[in-house]
Amino acid sequence: MDHDGHRERLRLRFRNAGLDAFAPHEALELLLTYAIPRRDVKPIAYDLLNRFGSLHAVFQATADELQQVGGIGESAAVLISMITPLFRAYRISLVQEMQEIKNGYQAVPYCEALLEGERYEKFYVIALDSRMRRLNTALISTGDITEVRVYARHVVSALTQCNAVGAVITHNHPSGTAQPSAEDIALTNTIARLLENLGIRLYDHIIVAPTETFSFHRGGLIGADDGRVTRAAQQFEHILPAVRNEIYQAGRIEKGACRQCEAMEEGAFY
Repeated sequence: MDHDGHRERLRLRFRNAGLDAFAPHEALELLLTYAIPRRDVKPIAYDLLNRFGSLHAVFQATADELQQVGGIGESAAVLISMITPLFRAYRISLVQEMQEIKNGYQAVPYCEALLEGERYEKFYVIALDSRMRRLNTALISTGDITEVRVYARHVVSALTQCNAVGAVITHNHPSGTAQPSAEDIALTNTIARLLENLGIRLYDHIIVAPTETFSFHRGGLIGADDGRVTRAAQQFEHILPAVRNEIYQAGRIEKGACRQCEAMEEGAFY
């Protein structure tokens, strides 16, 4: 087989039309041509997809996991495992110049960028000054694929160190939905009470899942005027499941839906 000719045709197709017309295995083939010389990489691309189940799962795999697939050496494994972190860095760069978070439609894409493609739970706090300018974004904790342990005092410490007067907290659910758990509610209640005592307003808690995002503020679990947890949040475990689902649907945002919402009313968080 003319491997060099096939590689050149793949590259020419990409230059002329981008990846839109590429099948997942072809996209992987093209990527692998830059790490594996003089070899037919199509079988390796298929093996990767069969091993991990999807293109995004391949890109989220670690270098060690990738090297368990035949034909994938260190160079190819590092190249593939760089894709998701590079895209995350790209997304963060797009919103990095945003110094003010004037409403939730600006906070959501920033939180989505922070947590893009993460396989494990991470918890961040975004510190804001009196003009809602972003002072700092601090990684508070990293957990496993289903749980992250967060100590409220670490959130408080990150905010007081930069003299913040406002905050947005965010974490991800790597699998499943963005629906808040009872533990998410309880943690938010604890943090909100601590911050209230310090004169720091909690604007939102944003949960990012693979295909959707949930905002405590939009769902009515954090007050619009004072940043305090609402009665619904305080009694979350005891209210009817149907009401909890209504709260979830009210706060649910399809992934990426806020990226174009740049002309929202200023002066209100939503």
